[in-house]
Amino acid sequence: GVFIELKEGVEGLLHVSEMSWTRHVKHPGELFKLGDKLKTKILSIDSNDKKISLGLKQLQENPWDNIEEKYKEGSIHNGKVINITQFGAFIELEEGIDGLVHVSDISWIKNIRNPKDVLTKGHKIDVKILEINAKNRRLSLGVKQINEDPWNKISEKYTSGLKINGEVIKILDRGIIFKLDD
Repeated sequence: GVFIELKEGVEGLLHVSEMSWTRHVKHPGELFKLGDKLKTKILSIDSNDKKISLGLKQLQENPWDNIEEKYKEGSIHNGKVINITQFGAFIELEEGIDGLVHVSDISWIKNIRNPKDVLTKGHKIDVKILEINAKNRRLSLGVKQINEDPWNKISEKYTSGLKINGEVIKILDRGIIFKLDD
């Protein structure tokens, strides 16, 4: 944390967990340097141990308090890919508010093993809010859910006995995999 002199001889501690509602601060040096002047809120005073706990984030509204008013389940938003892992990608909707697109929620038709194959860090993409958990500060997002599931109408497009052209994309011992249109 950071020790802040409130008045000569009286210091309070601003712990890293009290610096931001949304940003994970690893080291206070990311935000402050010696001599900085800042406004804080006194969170608690322990007269016996002569300790004062301070908060900075408490001077701002917690964006997770009204997240369900700002972002509705089923709504579509544009966000930026800020991190990609093997299990999905984190999309920032606004500063400090991000959600996860699980790898299974990227495409209806492609079997994506690693999100890096189709997503790039820093790029903007549209996502659909699938679930909001304000208590745990989690947003579940989807890319494929923006469009209708093509498998729902597959039997209308392809009927038994229909002759079609396709591209061979894989040959297996048990058969051949074709790509048809989309």
